[in-house]
Amino acid sequence: MSTHVPAAINAAKVYIDGSNEVTGIAEVTLPELKFMVAEIEGFDIAGKIEEPIIGSTDVMDLVMKFSAINGDISNINDQQAHTFHLRAAQQHIDSATGSAVLKGLKVDIKGKVKEFKGGTIKAGEKTETEIVVSCLAYKVTLDGKEIINIDKLGFKSSINGIDQAKRFQSLLS
Repeated sequence: MSTHVPAAINAAKVYIDGSNEVTGIAEVTLPELKFMVAEIEGFDIAGKIEEPIIGSTDVMDLVMKFSAINGDISNINDQQAHTFHLRAAQQHIDSATGSAVLKGLKVDIKGKVKEFKGGTIKAGEKTETEIVVSCLAYKVTLDGKEIINIDKLGFKSSINGIDQAKRFQSLLS
């Protein structure tokens, strides 16, 4: 049986609000998926434990680093919510044949810029300008399969197709 071993990102693009390509991006750091936890201690527990809260994630940030300050930065640094669409060709290796296999990676993030770092201006070098986006929604799809779908305002928290928030919503009515 062959498996596909992830190897590298061949190419990537970022679009804002569905159509406009954001230019000058040097690097993107995707949000860290960290679940909120309740700290528990008591007579029946030898110490403290942290219990992840089903369907609730902590603050998530998208970080985009730019080679230089440009007009695209001012378009997204307006304190309005924007949707960022990252599209990438991801190369894998077929373990049975050794052949390269390309898979599509889609990342969709809705959020607002919360931080702008201008970077350093030095002749002949990148500014390393950075924008940090506070995420309201975060969706990752690999080769057509939904991996993560978090929508904080829509109260959705789906991991590998299982909506964690739905597990307790029926208890609220």
